Amino acid sequence: MEILCLGDIHASERPPSSCTDSYNDDIFDLLYQTVRIAAERKVAAVVWAGDVFHSKAPSRSSHRLVQRFLELLAKYPCPVYAVPGNHDLQYDRLSSLTQTQPLGVLMRAGLRLLYGWDTYEDGGDLPIYGVPWLQGYGAWTEESAGGVAQALAEYRDLGDVGPALVVAHAPLYPPGQELEFEFFPAKRWQEAMGGRGACYYGHVHERHGIWRIAHVVESDEAFTSEVGGVTFCNPGALSRGSLHEHNLTRTPACAVWDSETGTFEEIPLAARPPGEVFRLQENREITDMHGRLEAFLAQVGSSSLEVMSVESVVHHLRSLGLDPADLELAEELLAEVSA
Repeated sequence: MEILCLGDIHASERPPSSCTDSYNDDIFDLLYQTVRIAAERKVAAVVWAGDVFHSKAPSRSSHRLVQRFLELLAKYPCPVYAVPGNHDLQYDRLSSLTQTQPLGVLMRAGLRLLYGWDTYEDGGDLPIYGVPWLQGYGAWTEESAGGVAQALAEYRDLGDVGPALVVAHAPLYPPGQELEFEFFPAKRWQEAMGGRGACYYGHVHERHGIWRIAHVVESDEAFTSEVGGVTFCNPGALSRGSLHEHNLTRTPACAVWDSETGTFEEIPLAARPPGEVFRLQENREITDMHGRLEAFLAQVGSSSLEVMSVESVVHHLRSLGLDPADLELAEELLAEVSA
């Protein structure tokens, strides 16, 4: 059987500041392409790997946007699952799905929560396992490692069941490409999976493609034995909401995982060119203004303005022990201004 995966939809009634007014229509055009792919490939299920909605604040996702998703879900020819991402939750708590969040409304209407093994009786028991966004990410710590190990315990303890797929919303990166302020070591994730299987992950918007970490059983200077390993896949976000180089050059894509072979296949989607997606002229003017400011500072003998990444600011705010509501509001505002 085949499972179709896609991640980081980031649907929003209001387009990000860098994007044209067609942002949401563009997102749904890509989503309907995955409906057609699901039908053509006769996949057993579709899994969304988190951040279905862009805004954490429920008031910013309109009834019209939710209804649009309900119409989309009715078109899929198979069950559709979601692994909640950080943008789908309030205060990083899964309990918020049933209390305040629009993703929870979709789940009441038929979208299936994938948290642990698929256990739905009507067509359940697919070889898919969900790991939603977890508290404790950010700069990696042993505490967050324990959380990941616990989240994957049922997957790890099931024994040899043949190829199985983990779908996660997590800051995973190929070794050597990790961010300073937000990542979880892929090697530790592979170990938490028991050194076997496949993992499709969202949260990281740039494309990482398909890559693998082998499971080393025995190693010395003369001999290394590898058994199994974990194959990772991230074709990038469905959304292109931020004006970064990777969004100007990459093509949005989904991926199909084959349960017979345990392998992934990336499938590019027909997307509008960057010049029609982003407000490039407006942003060029802003960039030019920044350049002139840097030149002025150099002339007067001052140093350049320090530019901080959103990730570094969020990391600093989390270290201050702020009230969760205040922290969430700050992250929401940072996401708005950086989009």
